[in-house]
Amino acid sequence: MTDADNDRQHQLLGLFDSPFVRRVAVTMNHYGIPFKHVSLSVFRHMDAMRPLNPLFKVPMLTLPNGETLYESAYQLDYLEELAADRGLSPLIPRSGPERRQVQQVMALAIIAAEKSVAMQYERNRPLELQSPDWSRRLRSQMRQAFSMLEERMEGSERTTGNFLFRDRLTQADITTVAGIGFVRYIQPDEWPTGEYPALESLAARLEASEAFRKVPLDE
Repeated sequence: MTDADNDRQHQLLGLFDSPFVRRVAVTMNHYGIPFKHVSLSVFRHMDAMRPLNPLFKVPMLTLPNGETLYESAYQLDYLEELAADRGLSPLIPRSGPERRQVQQVMALAIIAAEKSVAMQYERNRPLELQSPDWSRRLRSQMRQAFSMLEERMEGSERTTGNFLFRDRLTQADITTVAGIGFVRYIQPDEWPTGEYPALESLAARLEASEAFRKVPLDE
């Protein structure tokens, strides 16, 4: 591959400790889409981030043609189209009831991740400005979402127990495990051992996969 080819690679901006950056990176690995990772924090690397991403919003995906995509949901939609063009099996069904069902499971995973991220933002505020009531509300919402995902893993009529949707890997699994990884890495006290055994099994299997191992949480 020439230097010019390298310049035309996809470029993913953001730290892998973000569940939203990580789910995009894992998806790209799963589909075999090469990308350059620009490991910058919106908090710690503001000067370096500003000329690249003045919105300070991650993930940011730059396409080989220079087009820029914000929001991981839209980036995943683009990756699904790219995978379909290459004849690859989609992580999100392209249409019909199955598409809606997978997206709704993804929604639970996103709720859990968003509430966990919000809890971390609250923890980073000065102690005198933190709201215990707000933190409790966020924690309750996060745990409810994880509980609903756990119940789905255990629901024999909807899943084999190996994945969140029937018997195959979908974006619902990747997004869920990215969220679990964030909680365990950033807020280990918020993930009680043994409370979500089915999700822990899912996370252990996916974290051991090549697609996830290429996206380490500490990078």
